[in-house]
Amino acid sequence: MGADLILTASIKSMLEARDHIRVNVSQAMQLLHDATEMEKLVTLQRYSMLESFLTSGHGHYFMLSRPQETVDAVMKHVDAQFWSAVMDQSGIRAFMSAKRQAEFDGMISKAETPPFEMDTIKATFADLYEKRADMMEDGVVDLFRRLSWDYRTNNPVRMGRKIIVDHILDSWGTVNMRVTDMLDDLVRILSVYDGKPIPEHRNGMYSAISDGPMRVNTEVDTDYFRIKVYKKGTGHITFHERATPLLNQCNRVIARRYPHTLADMNGRTA
Repeated sequence: MGADLILTASIKSMLEARDHIRVNVSQAMQLLHDATEMEKLVTLQRYSMLESFLTSGHGHYFMLSRPQETVDAVMKHVDAQFWSAVMDQSGIRAFMSAKRQAEFDGMISKAETPPFEMDTIKATFADLYEKRADMMEDGVVDLFRRLSWDYRTNNPVRMGRKIIVDHILDSWGTVNMRVTDMLDDLVRILSVYDGKPIPEHRNGMYSAISDGPMRVNTEVDTDYFRIKVYKKGTGHITFHERATPLLNQCNRVIARRYPHTLADMNGRTA
């Protein structure tokens, strides 16, 4: 009889503990669900970085015995997702060169962004805005350095009326975003020199070429140049007549970085 009383009492306490655990786990799961839904609502993404963190290979960080370390690790990934969202939604990417965007996207993918806090956000945006002119010029120089001197139309001292850019398409026929981002850099700085608004980065060259009927032999016409994409992945760019004085300004930028180049389209020293 005594053993039965002890066993009954033990089971009763265990059942009470189980019910308590179930309530806590249910509340925790509901709170996590609410957190993932809030994240998706703010970032405008269909997936949650928080959910991915908790359910994927990142799970080795997820240690209940070290709750604060787990929270810190989780928030690094959430912060990276929020940085990605604010960069896209704010339009600040319009001021960033392709290289600077790639660097920041690398930080986002590795969850190595700064904390998503007001002071850090303000400082980051102020720094990017202050350096916007340099970054756009960097984009032109990066595109110039990418030109292959194997083509007669490419001039090793300046960008002429016709240039050829390699690797717009990869071997699978997929549009190379890094190269199209450089072309967006060129459109941006020509727009600035022309006194026009900077184009929306979400409607750039990547979308224009990707939406082409076949991608291969696709022609895209911008305000400043026409580009034709060929099967081997090259893009042949012909600048419009009205872009000539703007292209001269680009060549002056190149001349400042490379003093031995001839920056003027007519052969005069800048």
